[in-house]
Amino acid sequence: MKAEPVQIRDALAGERTALERLQRESSDVWEQYREQLAAHPDAIELPAAWIDNGWVRVASDAQDIPIGFSAVIPSDDGHYDLDGLFVAPDRMHAGIGRALVQDACARAQADGATSLQVIAGPATAFYEKVGFEIVSSAQTRFGPAVRMRRRLQH
Repeated sequence: MKAEPVQIRDALAGERTALERLQRESSDVWEQYREQLAAHPDAIELPAAWIDNGWVRVASDAQDIPIGFSAVIPSDDGHYDLDGLFVAPDRMHAGIGRALVQDACARAQADGATSLQVIAGPATAFYEKVGFEIVSSAQTRFGPAVRMRRRLQH
């Protein structure tokens, strides 16, 4: 799929349910997680406080409908966490995830972060393509993963 222009903006409180639905659809593309996510629907939760704090950014289409989102959680140690990055399945491979990562990096850097970290499972190859490096192994609720980091310029 060809890259499309994407508008990225802060999430709105009223979008929380739609973003959680988008997260579920995006997560379901990974066959190894479908059964576990169905058994644990609480794993798909976007805390309202994250939206209220401005930590959630939405990629929207020309009609301002959310087609992806990211959640970046600040920290005091300069290593911000990319706690979520989800793209609607019918919009994957169109540059939306890359645009959300670029937006997350720019915002974290502007806020003084030295790096952006993510815990990645099956999407490891995507994160490597957008500048993240594996720094350690990690364990998630659903199995083994890796911790990845992208250093930010200052």
